[in-house]
Amino acid sequence: MNEVAAITDIPTGFSIVLCTYNGKSRLQATMAHLAALQIPTHHAIELLIVDNASTDGTAPFAKSVWNELNAPFTLRLLTENRSGKGYAIETGYDAAFYSYILTVDDDNWLCSDYLERATEILNLDAEIGILQGLSEGAFESPVPDWAEKMKQCFVIGSPVQMPGYFPEKNFYVWGAGMVIKKNGWADLRKRGFAFLTSKIPGKAAGEDNETALGFLLLGKKIYYSDKLKYKHYMPKDRINWDKLKLTFEMWGYMNHFFFLYALVLDSYEKKYTITDNMIKKKFFNHMVIKSKSFTLKQHLAYWLKPQHDLYQLRLDYYYSLGKWFLKLNKTALRDISFLQSWMFPLLKENRSFEWQGGI
Repeated sequence: MNEVAAITDIPTGFSIVLCTYNGKSRLQATMAHLAALQIPTHHAIELLIVDNASTDGTAPFAKSVWNELNAPFTLRLLTENRSGKGYAIETGYDAAFYSYILTVDDDNWLCSDYLERATEILNLDAEIGILQGLSEGAFESPVPDWAEKMKQCFVIGSPVQMPGYFPEKNFYVWGAGMVIKKNGWADLRKRGFAFLTSKIPGKAAGEDNETALGFLLLGKKIYYSDKLKYKHYMPKDRINWDKLKLTFEMWGYMNHFFFLYALVLDSYEKKYTITDNMIKKKFFNHMVIKSKSFTLKQHLAYWLKPQHDLYQLRLDYYYSLGKWFLKLNKTALRDISFLQSWMFPLLKENRSFEWQGGI
């Protein structure tokens, strides 16, 4: 783990962390919006671009674009050669200098008042550890009818229905546009926290949820505001059925690890020792329950009559979860031991956390 800043004496301001892999074609517009941000009074600001093993000349291009934009605030270029967004996020967050860390993807266009709005909300309650905004689609081409009802799957809209505090125990945040407090991140890292998800090429899912779960265990709150707005650029080749299927399959990968998180929390509350056989048994029971939420006809139709249907997307997730368990269960005990190393001390500090929905 990289050295992290001390939890106290963190200068007031925003560290904008932008992780990108071969995002050169998307950076110009994204950086232009960043350059137009209104900076809150008495707040410093920096932009950290983490080049995650790109091969398209991202770093020198980003530097050139920033100079063309008259470099309105400090740009720091970081390199993370380990493929996987989880590694890149850790690198960026660890290096962040200021009190608030704002995550921006290379296809996010922040509204100019984003930092000012964020500051107003964060000043309302010191217990807010994570702040979420509203994602508005910037579509290159008309949205297909089937996709209109599934915009949230493309990170369009909001992570929860109503503005305000997230429902209790809900850690399903969106990384795009997310603001976290640096002292909370530094506290988690000091305790040994690191991502399990998003550390393989092409599987960027879950590191935002892991961050939120960690903050909840620290006793922090998550807040969503529909006044905190950004646009999510969606090129014409982004919204198609195959991409949506990949998203649901990716959730299967992500939720393999959240099954382990749930198991760790359950074992702490019920005081039992986790064994390899127990992991397999509980996962089998978990999959049986999920399987029963589909009819035999739906299972057969998935294989014999593929179609654009929500239940088939859910089955993509279900089968993907099983596939990833078979692939990753050989390291499950090691991963559980790692989770216990930083989660158990937090839980002992009277921060119990009941997993919603059981395991």
